[in-house]
Amino acid sequence: MQIKDLCTSCDCWTITTIENDSTTATFTCTHCKNSFEMPWNTETRTIIRSIRHSLKKRTKKYPELQELKFAGDFVKLEERPDPKPGTGCK
Repeated sequence: MQIKDLCTSCDCWTITTIENDSTTATFTCTHCKNSFEMPWNTETRTIIRSIRHSLKKRTKKYPELQELKFAGDFVKLEERPDPKPGTGCK
């Protein structure tokens, strides 16, 4: 399985590969190849769903996240303020 995620090692948004063997999940950044393991359980699956859900909100603020399509793709984001409500197109 692959998800878009922020790698804590290279500090880039990238595609993260998740492999599990029914007991352990291995998360690997496809950009810098950093990896870590977590137990494969309900909490880990909840974390993955949470990452996917929060990415929808982040993509509105950072449309460049849509550029992440293939393993190895990465985006370094610059912090920007939240858009003010009601300031969109009329």
